[in-house]
Amino acid sequence: MGASLIDAPLHKGCRLAVIVPVYREPVFRVVNLLLSLARQRDIFSGEIEVLCVINQGPQDGSEAWKRAQQMNQLILDLPLWRNRDGFGSHLRFPSEVLDACAEIFQMLPVYSIEFTTSGEHLIGEVLNRGLAESVVRFDRIGSNGIMNVIGADSIADDPDYLAKAIRCFEQDRRIVAANAGVRMVFDPDTPNEAERIALATQMEQYLRMRRAGILQRYLDGVDTRLMPSDAFVNVLARTSDAASWGGYPDWKQNEDSMFGYRAKRYAKSNNKLVKNATHDFSLTVALRDSDRTGASLKPRLSSRTETQISKAEYERLEQMVAATKEGRELIDHLEEPANILWDYFSPD
Repeated sequence: MGASLIDAPLHKGCRLAVIVPVYREPVFRVVNLLLSLARQRDIFSGEIEVLCVINQGPQDGSEAWKRAQQMNQLILDLPLWRNRDGFGSHLRFPSEVLDACAEIFQMLPVYSIEFTTSGEHLIGEVLNRGLAESVVRFDRIGSNGIMNVIGADSIADDPDYLAKAIRCFEQDRRIVAANAGVRMVFDPDTPNEAERIALATQMEQYLRMRRAGILQRYLDGVDTRLMPSDAFVNVLARTSDAASWGGYPDWKQNEDSMFGYRAKRYAKSNNKLVKNATHDFSLTVALRDSDRTGASLKPRLSSRTETQISKAEYERLEQMVAATKEGRELIDHLEEPANILWDYFSPD
């Protein structure tokens, strides 16, 4: 699945590699994620490493590509990489960023991998590059390690997240993959208060429309088209096994769900297990107006043409659904945006 480009050897005690795809991300998001990983509890020195895959493509010379290059270069200039020189970073970043980077560098080995995709938003290619690196590095120490893809706009705000992830795979050696949980918190990139309020209103209307459509389909007795409860959005897997089932498809979206379905088929054929750990440990993900991937929210917010549904109209619809226990459970399920924002996908 590709050759390693990182010369520094993997620590022999490493158990888990965190793969972070980075494309046109603000510095504060990458630093905050890495800081949350560096501050995890009950992790021994060398047990965790982080591979940040900086998506540099496609190199089409467009203005969008140039802007992405500028933002990516800022990330690469951070003085936290074990395989890059941070010379001159004191001239580019404020003291609080430099202090955070110093803490990360001391506590956690973090490596950067530059990668050029063959097309726009092909997140599957980026994830496979990180997976390939982790497979090679674990193989060199004779280990079938664990990998966890974590988006750069996420935070491991549970200080025991990584320890729980490792324990999940220790429970049964047959576990080859696990589906962990996510929750979404409104956290746009802009610091402008007026823009944040306007965006919050826009997102509230969009989420209300999504929820209303699901509730109406429920009342009509048809498929709600919700993602299955065991769909994969925060995936962990054993590296060698993930390579055996082919890793990720080179897609713009739904690549994580297909990765999970491939894991299930592989597990069924090899007397292995895939664990649903959505209630055992989870990440917090920013609810933001991003357009970095094919599944990002911004294009959907900007292309809405449906008639708006008022809060009062939605509440009347909710009252009708709440007449049954099943309906009340559905309403509770829809309170979490992570349960409704992704489109339903099934390979069958």
